[in-house]
Amino acid sequence: MAGGKQTPRQKLIGMMYLVLMAMLALNVSTEVLKSFLVVNEGIVRTNINFEKKVESAYTLFERALAENKDKVRPYFDKAMEARRLTTEFRGELKDLRTELISMATRTSPEVAAEMDPRNIRRQDDKDTPSRLFISLGKGAELREKIEVYVANMLELIPEEERARIVSPFDVTGPFHDAGGTKVSWEVANFSGAIIVAAITILNKLENDAMNLELDVVNELFRLVAAGDFTFDDVQARIVPRSNFVALGETFEAEIFLVAFDSRTRIAANVNGQTLVSRDGVIEFRSPTSREGLHTVSGWIDLGDERFPFRTEYVVAAPAGSVSADAMNVFYIGVDNPITAAVSGVEPGNVRVSVSGAGASIHPIAGSGNRHIIRATTPGQATVTLQAGARTVGTFNYRVKRVPDPVVIANGIDRHQTTVDRATLAASGGLLANIPDFEFDLRTPVVSFTMVTTVGGEFVEQRATGARFTDQMTALINNARRGQRFSFENIVVQMPTGNQAARNFTLTIR
Repeated sequence: MAGGKQTPRQKLIGMMYLVLMAMLALNVSTEVLKSFLVVNEGIVRTNINFEKKVESAYTLFERALAENKDKVRPYFDKAMEARRLTTEFRGELKDLRTELISMATRTSPEVAAEMDPRNIRRQDDKDTPSRLFISLGKGAELREKIEVYVANMLELIPEEERARIVSPFDVTGPFHDAGGTKVSWEVANFSGAIIVAAITILNKLENDAMNLELDVVNELFRLVAAGDFTFDDVQARIVPRSNFVALGETFEAEIFLVAFDSRTRIAANVNGQTLVSRDGVIEFRSPTSREGLHTVSGWIDLGDERFPFRTEYVVAAPAGSVSADAMNVFYIGVDNPITAAVSGVEPGNVRVSVSGAGASIHPIAGSGNRHIIRATTPGQATVTLQAGARTVGTFNYRVKRVPDPVVIANGIDRHQTTVDRATLAASGGLLANIPDFEFDLRTPVVSFTMVTTVGGEFVEQRATGARFTDQMTALINNARRGQRFSFENIVVQMPTGNQAARNFTLTIR
């Protein structure tokens, strides 16, 4: 499920909102302040789109409930409470917006609820927001309701998981007026604010509520699946009744689909050895030193259950074999080592060739039967073994690009989304690597951009290389709780040339 992170459009709206608030504090002209109408309409459109995203999250929850009521029900009930709390809070914001417009335009609540802010005659009206939110105390009431709403939403998440949720609301400050005097949240937002600014603030609070709602519901959904053995890959398998068929006999095999979880580490006992999976699959290799019938048996432990297995294979001469020393695929741009041999034939009498995928073969000097395969294009490469004039066998391999690099702040877990300021500053820069990749491959960061917002202004810094610039370090050291740092336009040096890496964002906690 997607997280409640802001889209670029939402970031732009937030930046424009902060800029216009600063302009308001400087008492700029009414014509400029009307730009709030543009920001407000953008927030309204964003809220409409966000409602669809939130509803999609609830739809996934409902499907999970239908599949497993006993397990999902406790979390689903909490998700429904999150929906109720958010709906109630958004309703209070809409009532305040209606009351504000009704008071300013002297129209009925029914008319005010449907009125477009562009149709308000006095869009520079500063008296009504101050009277409603300051004099009549509605601002202080709203601040208290925000505090209660956020506390109730976080109560839905287990205490040990609560740190994963970063509230978009800030009602604790400190807040200051244009003269630098410390003021309350309601004074900072509504005292002297023109009516279209006050309407925009209320709509932005509604957007913040939906962000928090989606984060809470997503976290509840994650807790449902925590610890499950789920399936994320399905493949076809064919299992022969025998791996050796004499001339005149019938070949028999079972063909079926296999579903497995490539993310779960499983362990198996195979012929007395303990082996651990990689990408959800346990690879078993056993050198052959004698001909005849051989047995492979053991079991896989999964929770409280044990799943036994058994198979047999026949070793016979002559037989050709090719085994990839690192893995069962070839990667573009790196040296792929293979060992090629034909039983009973001296290495010097075995000829190895490769075709397809722009591949070439290079013997490793002094090794006898080891070679390097280099490929240039994705597809399939075929390795052919010949002993004298006889072709012993052909072996097909997939040729793939090197997996995309993952870029993180140095020393910070790649799944982490929040970080304290000191840790981020101490990281010193970015690190690119390829998780679980078999080759020892350097992938240095060539350049990147760090983006954040300081005092309502959009700040962008560019770095060459992997290390933070002095300006970047200063921005991090001066960051406030909840401030987001986005790392974008990341370029990483790969075997086939420079390549763009995925952006990521860290929030200061």
